[in-house]
Amino acid sequence: MKFDELNGEQLEARLAELTDETSEEKRDALDNDALQARIEEMEAIKAEIEARKAAAAEEARKAEEMARKEGEKIIDERMNKPMERNSVEYRNLWLKNLQGTLNEEEERAWATTTSGDNKATNAIPTMIADKFFEKMKKMAPMLSEITLLRVAGNLQFVAEGTRSSATAKHVQNSAMTAATDTTVAVNLYGFEFMKVIQISRTAALMSVDAFENWLVELLAGDIARAIDNYILNDASNGIAALSFSTGTDQIVNTQGYTYGDVCDLIALLPAAYDAEAKFLVNKRTLYGTIAQIVDSVGNPIFVPDTISGVGGRLMGYPVIVDDYVSTDDGALYLGKWTDVVGNLPEDIHVDRDESAGFTANAILYRGIAVFDSKPAKADAIVRLVNTPGA
Repeated sequence: MKFDELNGEQLEARLAELTDETSEEKRDALDNDALQARIEEMEAIKAEIEARKAAAAEEARKAEEMARKEGEKIIDERMNKPMERNSVEYRNLWLKNLQGTLNEEEERAWATTTSGDNKATNAIPTMIADKFFEKMKKMAPMLSEITLLRVAGNLQFVAEGTRSSATAKHVQNSAMTAATDTTVAVNLYGFEFMKVIQISRTAALMSVDAFENWLVELLAGDIARAIDNYILNDASNGIAALSFSTGTDQIVNTQGYTYGDVCDLIALLPAAYDAEAKFLVNKRTLYGTIAQIVDSVGNPIFVPDTISGVGGRLMGYPVIVDDYVSTDDGALYLGKWTDVVGNLPEDIHVDRDESAGFTANAILYRGIAVFDSKPAKADAIVRLVNTPGA
């Protein structure tokens, strides 16, 4: 019999038939030659079945091997392809690398992403950078008020200086003299604002999401406060560096602020800035002094925002509340704050170091932001203080 003409089921059926014919109950009906022929055919069928099973197993092994190699090829291609900063995969690897919890496959992927032609220089993931920035604006009110640029490197721009009056009327065919307006060059550089925090190695036990929230809360929050303080109080580039002259851009009252003082302060700010002008004050000064002032008919001049619970309006102008406005001189500022220009040339950079915390079994994390700011137009800010020459 030609076995190649039979499929597996037919072979199994023929084997069952032969087994039945050669059973003890029926073999006596066969002569020796017929019995021997059936036994030999049974052995041949069994061998054919086993051979076919072995061939099928080998084909399955080859297919599995091919699939495995194709899978490894896909993995290698994926690992050799640089991950996008805005991908969830890159975000997870970046965080786990900071935690020190990368597994073997993740370490290979991270090494590929941060080296060679694919080098990402350990850049902060886009979605985490956005969370850092949102946290910074929330913790540093002035970052949301000033003109904030994101230009790489040092920056110089030209601001309006002294303006002369426009010609009232031009007489036809008469020559005009160029205006004597001036411009001022404003230079912004890159100053580092850093925060270093130490945490036990239990940080490695946090979930990736919890670790991300922890980084954003502690690093971004404190760096933002340092930047906010710089914008307001730096002796070289902050609002505090401006020179205020009583009667020109400053009102002084050492006996306690009055409704008239606030009106006089508003009168000092050029009307051209009114549309975007906002008051700026410390919360203690606002509620301890300003909110208690009433107008000529006894109405409070400050109306709090009872919905958001932050700020409100003072004589119709929005109020910015900032903890870094000095309380020493009871300062109340009014200005067009978009004329203060800041530059944050790059996202916050986060580094991890184990050596410094070796004896404490701790890990140090350092966040760095580069920033600078400066008022571009001095006449866009006026103030009310209770200390002469402050």
